[in-house]
Amino acid sequence: MNTMATQEQIALIGAGPAGLAGARAMQKAGVPFQGFEAWSDVGGLWNIENPRSTVYASAHLISSKTTTEFSEFPMPAGTPDYPGHAELLAYFRAYAAHFDLKRHFRFGTRVLKVEPMSDAADTLWRVTIQTEDGAEETALYKGVVIANGTLAEPNMPAFEGHFSGELLHTSAYKSPTQFSGKRVLIVGAGNSGCDIAVDAVHYAQSIDLSVRRGYYFVPKYVFGIPADTVGGKLTLPPWL
Repeated sequence: MNTMATQEQIALIGAGPAGLAGARAMQKAGVPFQGFEAWSDVGGLWNIENPRSTVYASAHLISSKTTTEFSEFPMPAGTPDYPGHAELLAYFRAYAAHFDLKRHFRFGTRVLKVEPMSDAADTLWRVTIQTEDGAEETALYKGVVIANGTLAEPNMPAFEGHFSGELLHTSAYKSPTQFSGKRVLIVGAGNSGCDIAVDAVHYAQSIDLSVRRGYYFVPKYVFGIPADTVGGKLTLPPWL
């Protein structure tokens, strides 16, 4: 139980990867803080059981483990080069346990509002939270670190005209069987769009990918090693 006055602490919102990294950084620096996490466990986006998680059954890293892992806590031996969400959740749980980070968080606690008390650079911040039983609490904190998940809220674009088919945001995608026998148009070639195209091609009647400009699709492996570990080590011919 943290008994230090909240005015001397930093409020940290979120116990996903960024929240855990922030917690560890403040822990190492000796900065007192209080963490808040709406879900009952760590992992954030990578915890598929978390209602705010937008990952799907096949979700995995697009960067390799060696360029993604915490330098002071390497991923365990045997971890795939591009881990899936289950391996990542286990890793973040192990990270939190190894550095005893969970005791700094209040789980099942949602932050409702964050307000600066003045325009001064050293202003205190009023933080309003909602506990598991629905009660609201307000306290003043020295500062706030926000790691609440930029990808947790779907942003559905509006299209002109009329479309009688199904419009689906990637946050509602969980399994490629959702597309069985359907003609599917994927708008955008970001991480999720490419993942879903690879998934759905085995179930859908057809798959089309719509992009606004030309894209370079880089393979995951170059000469048998993860592509993001090659950078700068090899001089490739200009034509390639």
